[in-house]
Amino acid sequence: MYIFQVHHYIKPDQIETYKIATLENARMTILEPGVIRFDVFQDSMNSSHFSLLEVYCDTAARDVHLETAHFKMWKDVYLQTQERSGNGDEFNSLFPDENLWVK
Repeated sequence: MYIFQVHHYIKPDQIETYKIATLENARMTILEPGVIRFDVFQDSMNSSHFSLLEVYCDTAARDVHLETAHFKMWKDVYLQTQERSGNGDEFNSLFPDENLWVK
C-alpha cells in the first residue's frame, strides 16, 4: 500500500479555480484501478491551505495516476494557482490494517 498526504498553499484569488480542478481530478482519480482513497481537505482556519490524502494499492497505481490526462490537467492548474510550493509525506497504515482497506 502507498499512502501520500500533500499540503498545497494557493493564492487567495485562485482558490475557486484550484478547488474546481482538484475536485474534478479527485472524482476521476477515485475511479482508477488501484486507488483506494483520494480525499481533499480545506483548512477551516486558512482557506488557501488544502491537503490531499491519497491511498493506492501500491506505488505502481500511483505511477499510473501520474500519467493520466486528468492529473496532467490538474497539475497545470495547480502550478498556476500555487502561492508557494507544497510539501508531502509518505505514510504506513497502522489502523486500519491493510487488509481492512476496501476498494
